[in-house]
Amino acid sequence: MEDFKSICVTEGIKKVDVIKNPTSFPLIGKGAQGAVFKISSDKCVKICAKPEYAAKEGNVLKIAQDSPAIPRLYEVGHNYIIMEYLEGPTLFQYLESGGILSEKLMRQILFVLKEMKRLKFTRLDADLRHIIVTKEDELKVIDHYSSYTRIRNKPELIFKGLKKLGLLPKFLEKLKEMDPESYIEWKNL
Repeated sequence: MEDFKSICVTEGIKKVDVIKNPTSFPLIGKGAQGAVFKISSDKCVKICAKPEYAAKEGNVLKIAQDSPAIPRLYEVGHNYIIMEYLEGPTLFQYLESGGILSEKLMRQILFVLKEMKRLKFTRLDADLRHIIVTKEDELKVIDHYSSYTRIRNKPELIFKGLKKLGLLPKFLEKLKEMDPESYIEWKNL
């Protein structure tokens, strides 16, 4: 049986570098703290460049396990996290490829933001690349390394992504109807 623990990553410039992967587990993404490999139909593993990265993100995932917006956590090891594999595009990919910013999707985005607040995250935001649209058409947020350390009270990254896609005016128009309080708070981001 292949062992994902034989995969080695190191810190790189902006993203980690995969030094060796003697397994057949495919790389599905990489960021500043680690690289993610699919290890089964329903699980993936994030191999971190430093053990403290795995511990920090693993702790956030443990705290947030009751949230439907957070991937299921299976195990945290020395330098890895085994979690739910999410099938689907990122929210950025979904919208970029013609996905509709429907009322249902708007409600889900607002739900995710309210969940972050409920979980007492200090970073009440996520990059559209870190929000997965699952095959059940639900949103799940990944990459929680700085959820309790970075301070962001407003969804600046979400707005930046929507602006890049030309969807921010439509989002704000719908937000004004659906959640006037948030609209007033966020309209000038």
